[in-house]
Amino acid sequence: MSVNSVPTNLISATIEKESFYHGLMPREDVRLILDKNGQFLVRMSEPKHGEPRSYILSVLYNNKLDDFNAVKHFVINCQQKKYFINTNVSFQTIQDMIAYYQKGNIEIQDGCKLVASVSRQFWELDHEMITIQAKLGEGAFGEVAAGTMNFKRRGKTVKVAVKQAKAEKLDKEQIKCFMAEARTMRKLGHQNVVKFYGVAVMQEPLYLVMELVSNGALDSYLKKNEDLSMEKRVEMLLQVAWGLEYIHGKPMLHRDIAARNCLYGDGKVKISDFGLTRNGTFYQVKPNTKAPIRWLAVETIKTMICSQKTDIWSYGILCWEVFNNGAEPYPGMTPADVAQQVSSGYRMPPHSLAPFEVQTLTTRCCAENPNDRPTAPEVAQILQRVTGVHRPNFSAIAKKEAEELLLMNTATMKNYSHRRKGTQRKPCVPKGM
Repeated sequence: MSVNSVPTNLISATIEKESFYHGLMPREDVRLILDKNGQFLVRMSEPKHGEPRSYILSVLYNNKLDDFNAVKHFVINCQQKKYFINTNVSFQTIQDMIAYYQKGNIEIQDGCKLVASVSRQFWELDHEMITIQAKLGEGAFGEVAAGTMNFKRRGKTVKVAVKQAKAEKLDKEQIKCFMAEARTMRKLGHQNVVKFYGVAVMQEPLYLVMELVSNGALDSYLKKNEDLSMEKRVEMLLQVAWGLEYIHGKPMLHRDIAARNCLYGDGKVKISDFGLTRNGTFYQVKPNTKAPIRWLAVETIKTMICSQKTDIWSYGILCWEVFNNGAEPYPGMTPADVAQQVSSGYRMPPHSLAPFEVQTLTTRCCAENPNDRPTAPEVAQILQRVTGVHRPNFSAIAKKEAEELLLMNTATMKNYSHRRKGTQRKPCVPKGM
């Protein structure tokens, strides 16, 4: 067997049972899990783009360094069914190798030692917990399907939506992008943002698991329910504003606010699809990047710059969608026409039957100058006044939901505790506003 090739027939029988094995986790997530010097985990990745996958031993070396240098990543080589990092000593199993360095207090390299393994986090799910059922749609990475997730120790099953990676075998960059969306969703906890349950990365296809919202995408719901009252439509816009206010408060940019990326069920609208989301308040889009032209702000079309005010522009387009039964914005125009017309000052007129305050708000959201657009909190305040709906106690709601989720998922972590003891970093519970 050549060096670096992985004997896949041994994976499920050995490593997957170990609490220190974290599957196809990218290095960006590793630094968020390891917080004490000497903590370590084992994962699988391509050492370099295009190379065969190998096991990687990731060790927090110096937590005072920047994130890139704080963790050392050692490729676990395999030759003739023997595993090794240094060629002077090899082992029958990765477990034997870990025990050799950890129990013997033996330095791997440059003072780097193994002190304690870190177990899987509550958001790292087993594929066996999840049952895939009907296909719901297609996304950038692959199919989205309805399914169920079984918390065996709690005796509870919940309905979920599962985003599945498209390719049978993803490359390093695809896994990185898939996990970036999951990493974003882990930070969020709000009644108007779709709930994140976790990711399953122990095998392929990768699963991103979230709550199943009963009526699906908002644009589809609007098309099927053209008789919705104006009051209900304004209430929907208020709920999106609450969700966007929360996202901007992190601070984050969603960068893809649209009716197709909102879900509706049980009287609530929830913002979803965080594939384009970025941390911070500004983002420069890379040249030749695909973008949702019909929802792009004029300055983004011209300069490729995104800000929280460009999200507000997109929200203004969503206002048009909600009052036009989920129709595609700029009807009759091609994307090229939209870019040209918007750059020249054209704006879609607000729906004539919308309340006057909502018409004015929609126009303000699509103002030429970003500084003339309202903030998300201002939008929410205006719509609270229009609807007479009081603002819920989002912090209390988010805390309760996060505690319930943590309680259910803690059972998953306990499934591994009897196999091999490791350290479990205290889970981060999303905070509401």
